[in-house]
Amino acid sequence: MPRPSAQYEAMRSATLARVHTAATALFTRHGFAATSVRDIAREAGISTGLIYRHYPSKDELFDALVRQATDGLRDAARRLRAEDPPERVLTRFTEDFLSAVAREEGFAEFSTLMNHAVALPVRPPSTGSLMEEHVALLDALVDLVERGQREGGFRPGPPRELAVAYLATLGGLAMMKVSLGAELTVASSTIVNSLVC
Repeated sequence: MPRPSAQYEAMRSATLARVHTAATALFTRHGFAATSVRDIAREAGISTGLIYRHYPSKDELFDALVRQATDGLRDAARRLRAEDPPERVLTRFTEDFLSAVAREEGFAEFSTLMNHAVALPVRPPSTGSLMEEHVALLDALVDLVERGQREGGFRPGPPRELAVAYLATLGGLAMMKVSLGAELTVASSTIVNSLVC
């Protein structure tokens, strides 16, 4: 008897989540070139053939991760452009990011991997849109800082420099989570936000 489509889709989603988590962890720890599809399958606890059913190559799997990150950055920029008071927008954004670093399995590795992908001297073609969304996120944050300065709640200073320092702090916390794991004490949103407000 065939499975109902909802059950099939749930199984498919669960498999893809396991593959993405395993690939992210291994790419982050060992690098893209040193990680094989067999390694990813072993880490995910599934067969190599099942991965190939979803992704014909390791490159296509990486491209799927890049698309996921691109969508996430686009959503983050949209959230920073919310019409709420700037301090509230920034606090909500910071708290969500810090919570994900502290609690979500694989978030810090995923963030670190994608930051590394756009920093490579020769970038995979799929990272072009990822880089564009990184720039869009920075621009959205600069706009938020400028608005916060006009309304009097954000510290004075060059908005772009303040935005870069803030994003670098978030990225640094994600990288520290990868290296320190449970030993990391994640900074509070008040401390992180003090860079800009």
